[in-house]
Amino acid sequence: MSTSGRFTIPSESNFAEKTAELARLWGADAVRNSDGTQLDDEVVALGMKVYTAYFPTRAHNEWITLHMDETPQVYLLSKRALAESDTVDVSLMDGFFEEQLKPNFDADPHKYWEVVDRSTGAVVPTEQWTVDAEAGVVHVSGAEPMHEYTVSFLAYIIWDPVEMYNHLTNGWGDKEHEIPFDIYHPA
Repeated sequence: MSTSGRFTIPSESNFAEKTAELARLWGADAVRNSDGTQLDDEVVALGMKVYTAYFPTRAHNEWITLHMDETPQVYLLSKRALAESDTVDVSLMDGFFEEQLKPNFDADPHKYWEVVDRSTGAVVPTEQWTVDAEAGVVHVSGAEPMHEYTVSFLAYIIWDPVEMYNHLTNGWGDKEHEIPFDIYHPA
């Protein structure tokens, strides 16, 4: 019975001794570098298969900034906004990390977004709301006082989540934020 195989362990710079220990404990037969790091020679010399983390859908900012419509998108739900009169403004990015996400104002918001009166569950007709892209706000008219409103909206992912985590966790400082792109698109 084999005690190793078909398991890849991540490693990073200055972690050779612990990598060797964990590889033995877990039966790893392969090692790969962690995002943004290189493997030490001591790790390569362990005799395991060596893989390199490769991210084909990011780290091409020069190209993607010319094709921002090809970045991945997510639907986000705004925080609830309480109407104190017959109008209410719903802030889109309140609670979201603006370095990672950016509302998609390029696609028609009235086609792809939804405003909901959360007190009744009713969808607010598109004629009752407008988008102020500069302010990052949806203005709702004909609101019911003391009702709460939300907006479901499309947003671009403008900083790759894995790279963002590693950037913030490892203190990568001035490193340029890598913008992901969606390989679904032909360009």
